[in-house]
Amino acid sequence: DALNDDESFDPAPTAEPDTSRFPWPPAEGESIPGAFVQTWREASLEPRRFFRAMPTDGPIGPALLYYLVIGVVAAAARLLWTLLGFGFEMERDAVLGEAPQALHPLVEFLLSPLLLVAVFFAAGAIVHLLLRLFGGANGRLNTTLRVSAFAYSPAVLEWVPFIGGLAGTIWTVVVLVIGLREAHATSTGRVLAAVLLPLFFLVILLAVLTFIATAGHLLLPD
Repeated sequence: DALNDDESFDPAPTAEPDTSRFPWPPAEGESIPGAFVQTWREASLEPRRFFRAMPTDGPIGPALLYYLVIGVVAAAARLLWTLLGFGFEMERDAVLGEAPQALHPLVEFLLSPLLLVAVFFAAGAIVHLLLRLFGGANGRLNTTLRVSAFAYSPAVLEWVPFIGGLAGTIWTVVVLVIGLREAHATSTGRVLAAVLLPLFFLVILLAVLTFIATAGHLLLPD
């Protein structure tokens, strides 16, 4: 599943992917937990085959539900590590000193489904718009959103203390790039441009905010 494997876009006729065996949503009579685990395994470990088989115009509801379950599980892990002092807040305070917290971690966790939905649609729309700009959107917005939902699978690595959040983020980006490439039948380069450009600006924004917070902390009297 190398990211630069673009041979799958040979214009020569190829066999149509078998979308009838796509694991999510589960077929009538199938085990929901079993289908969920199978979806996670295939999306995370076999993304090329998984996203080739994904129905590009399937309903967004089941994909959004899958994404929300993954997101809430990851949010629960962040809540646990924060309360135990193993989360990002501990590292931040070690550098910046004690910082006021807008919301209690438990409140943030309870609000996580709303935030997840907002990020899901906003980020999906931005990535799809950039895909269109770079000529890589051969499917509809629905396709991009469904890929984004399933690509979030590695976020459960949040349950691994210290390194889980970073590892899950990197893994998610890799799966997202492969998934968009396969679902939109486009090149890796176009997808990388659409995915990494907003991430680049996000990193710049976070760096600026961190600088402002650090400068403010140093300038304020004790």
